[in-house]
Amino acid sequence: MPGGSGIRMNLQGQIRALRVLVRSDRQVTLSGDLQAGLQDRQVTVRGQLRTDRGVIILPPDTAPSLGTDVVVRSAAKERAAAEAAARARERGEQQEAAAVNNPQTARPPDIQIALDFGKDFAVQGHGITTRLEGQLDIRASGTGSPPRITGELRTASGMYRAYGQQLNVETGVLRFNGPYDNPQLDVLAIRPNISQRAGVQIRGTASAPRVTLYSEPPLSDAETLSWIMLGRASAANGGEAILMQQAALALLGKLGADPSSGSLASRFGLDEIGFKGPNPNGELQESSVTLGKRLSQDFYVTYERSMAGTLGTLYLFYDLTQRLTLRGQAGEHYGADLIYTIKYD
Repeated sequence: MPGGSGIRMNLQGQIRALRVLVRSDRQVTLSGDLQAGLQDRQVTVRGQLRTDRGVIILPPDTAPSLGTDVVVRSAAKERAAAEAAARARERGEQQEAAAVNNPQTARPPDIQIALDFGKDFAVQGHGITTRLEGQLDIRASGTGSPPRITGELRTASGMYRAYGQQLNVETGVLRFNGPYDNPQLDVLAIRPNISQRAGVQIRGTASAPRVTLYSEPPLSDAETLSWIMLGRASAANGGEAILMQQAALALLGKLGADPSSGSLASRFGLDEIGFKGPNPNGELQESSVTLGKRLSQDFYVTYERSMAGTLGTLYLFYDLTQRLTLRGQAGEHYGADLIYTIKYD
């Protein structure tokens, strides 16, 4: 109604299964209540919204993009930009004139919305596949400034792919306190079905994540990565240790590799494809190829074929405890061993 301070208005509405995003890689459906009002020349919006369903597929890091030194010029786009700038200047001048003639100018809108992510909000990309749960508070109070977001989201039933292995996300937290596109990260992903807790920890922000290898009890990066990639401790030979160290450096230097580009072993459904080179004298008697597969948390099978021999050897490893392992061998030689492991720095 009109009054000394202008028009006053109060609206209330309900949203039911409103599809706000309908792209193939981004789909969001919302429901909830909204209240909008106009008083003292200021628009206020309050709301309680909940996602009925959401799917966000992040683009891969390998998507092509132009370099920073590439400039694309278009006469049509430049002309359109110049016309838009002229119209913006004209609107600005008109608003300034209206402000001089009428001191009761409109105030920036005041928007406060609580968004509940519900139980069916899925995110996939950069190696992670998970559902997100939690609530965010969205506030906007300035014209032209991005909204501020506060709140916390947690992963549910998440998986993170690293080196061809599916790691279970045990802890996944995204904390928002300002910009919507740069939350704080706290993610811990562990390889399942192995006796040693080993995985990847991601911290920092979305724009500058910090990736580290994680193990409990603590192990070296090479040993930790061996548990992640192979599901067992690395062999005592120098070649495999060097390979693990190089792979550890590669993992620490790269986050979110394309999940479709898994390791060679994963493409064949294996956990390990290894090669042991010749001895220091260059003889091939000790050269061999190893194929490995973990069948359960305690049971691991490898097949080793010598480059110089005619028969291969099948090894069966069964972890009785964290330190005691039963090893069986069949092939050129038959036997069984009990292996007790002592770790020291």
